[in-house]
Amino acid sequence: MTRDAKRIAELRRQIDRHNRLYYVQATPQVSDREFDELLRELQDLEARHPDLVTPDSPTRRVGGEPIEGFKTLPHARPMMSIDNTYDREELRAWYERTLKAIAKANDDPPDGLFPDKQTQRPTLILEPKIDGVAVSLRYEKSKLVRALSRGDGKRGDDITHNVRTIRAVPLSLSPTPQKKTIRKKGIIHFIIPDVLEVRGEVFMPDAEFQRINDARDEQGLDRFANPRNATAGTLKSLDPKVAARRRLRFYAHGRGEVIPDTFTNHHDFLKHLRALGLPTDEHTTAVDSFDDAWEFIESFQDERTRLGYATDVVVIKVNDYALQEALGTTSKAPRWCIAYKYAAEQAQTVLKEVVWQVGKTGKLTPRATMAPVFLAGTTVQHATLHNQDEIERKDIRLGDTVVIEKAGEIIPQVVKVVMEKRTGNSKPIKPPTKCPSCGEPIEKLQDEVAHRCVNPECPAQFREKLIWFVGRNQMDIDGLGEKAIIQLADASLIKTFGDVYTLHTKRAALLELDRMGEKKVGNLLAGIEASKSRRLTRVLAGLGVRHVGASAAAGLAQHFGDIDALTNADTDTIAQVADIGPITADSIHTFLNSDAGRHVIKELRDAGVDLTEEKRALPPEGQSGGSLIAGKTIVITGAFQSFDRNDLKARLTKLGAKVTGSISKNTDLLLAGEKAGSKLTKAQQLGVEVWDEAKVVQALSP
Repeated sequence: MTRDAKRIAELRRQIDRHNRLYYVQATPQVSDREFDELLRELQDLEARHPDLVTPDSPTRRVGGEPIEGFKTLPHARPMMSIDNTYDREELRAWYERTLKAIAKANDDPPDGLFPDKQTQRPTLILEPKIDGVAVSLRYEKSKLVRALSRGDGKRGDDITHNVRTIRAVPLSLSPTPQKKTIRKKGIIHFIIPDVLEVRGEVFMPDAEFQRINDARDEQGLDRFANPRNATAGTLKSLDPKVAARRRLRFYAHGRGEVIPDTFTNHHDFLKHLRALGLPTDEHTTAVDSFDDAWEFIESFQDERTRLGYATDVVVIKVNDYALQEALGTTSKAPRWCIAYKYAAEQAQTVLKEVVWQVGKTGKLTPRATMAPVFLAGTTVQHATLHNQDEIERKDIRLGDTVVIEKAGEIIPQVVKVVMEKRTGNSKPIKPPTKCPSCGEPIEKLQDEVAHRCVNPECPAQFREKLIWFVGRNQMDIDGLGEKAIIQLADASLIKTFGDVYTLHTKRAALLELDRMGEKKVGNLLAGIEASKSRRLTRVLAGLGVRHVGASAAAGLAQHFGDIDALTNADTDTIAQVADIGPITADSIHTFLNSDAGRHVIKELRDAGVDLTEEKRALPPEGQSGGSLIAGKTIVITGAFQSFDRNDLKARLTKLGAKVTGSISKNTDLLLAGEKAGSKLTKAQQLGVEVWDEAKVVQALSP
């Protein structure tokens, strides 16, 4: 072996060792700078000796070439969901059911519940559930070969290209020559199964989330709403270099397929994973009784807010694998585990001010400014008050002490007023009579709760419309986030939609703006040019016309084919389009035939924006056209693990389906995810066919 080859092998050992010390044992021995120097030295040596590069080298984490799309693959063993509870007594009831089921399985009388046989009570494992993204890692012959998202539990997306960039995930498990676990001179040697599937959670620490959002602020990009969304977006990126730049973490908490499977309990399995270099949550605890379990849950309540990552759940599992097998599963969840969810954290603060914000349709939304208060891991100073009716229903007044919480641990909202703390100085909140942006009168229609500015030239409306227009699900222009739009508008570089497409003539002015360098301006202009080919559906969805969302835009674009045919159609003709009612028809007709509408369309046409739509060919009546969904009218409801909602709509439309927003007798199919509500009930009443996520995944799989 040459000198460089020896150094490469030594550097790989050192880097893998330091990764394990940091992520598994939480005892780092070198600084980030020292670690980076080791990695750079390895990169330099491998660059000189490409024949010595191996797939599991630490340098392979920097990310390869972008992929074209995600493959959906089956899980060897299902990734099931977990039943949950917020209530202590419900948790106790689960525990007692578990004892009875174990007693029955052991042919013991269920009445006794092992009163005198403490050793037969099951050991319970309590694990904090991190608010991240569930994944399954598959190792074969110690090498990481595949990483899948949870998907629908039976199939998931292949996200290996992104997971390989996560330093906490070993690319190769520590090898050992022993055929079995042995103890020698006080040292335990752990075997590596031929196949080892590890289930766990990929997550983004709070500090990294803050770093990324600060960087996005500087770049003029929209901030991520929360760490989980940021993690999910990172793992669904087609470019692994995006994941490599974000310092995601991973904790293992479960198993999939294991060959040979010699493990008898979960505690030993987790211990084994740590020995092989896979990190697990250090707060995982084993207890022998319900009271001990509840004591841990109560003590962890405060500790979880200081972990540096989001968690609001403790999962309780029966430790013994044989007992897990005996307890079995329901159609959706194992009977041998349950998740206890902490109630949303609340805090009290004082309402100082209400600012009325103007949206893209002129709708005014009240936003509360409060005395800063720490809540669920962040300092909160603002919360939505929704509308004037909600303010009056809760009797919220300026100067009140209010209770706030984060809805879904994400969006701050005012829950109620602490009436016993109300003073004589509190003042009722009234909506403005004039627009806070343009000063024009405010209107409130009789059948609406919202107050609106109806001035079409209102600057605030235009900015919000433009932010919407360039957004991901409309024209999808990279580099034009909310902050960038405001910056360009303040500099008078954009005053209309069409001005977006003249920015290439203002390159010098762009470069004079704060944080606008050559590379950023180049990327921005490239993104603008690419958006010209988005076609009519995206344009109509982006214009911000009242009542015209993505579904209506797609229906109109498909029916008329180009903007001229739609503009020349009268209201009655437009209303004949499926699922386009008279209100929507009147709204789009009025806009396109107004001076403002004609001006917008002319600007976009002159800029070269594609205002046509390629009409999909529907299959002949009675034929599926090779697809189970071609030609069908489909409604989507609930949350899906395997799909982003907008991506799902796009895929269905491409396959010849028409996606609408409401259930009617004309609906052919309802796709129902988790927490499907009234649409599912109505579909069942109308006899509409319903598909769950598993059926959707099956239908869309290649």
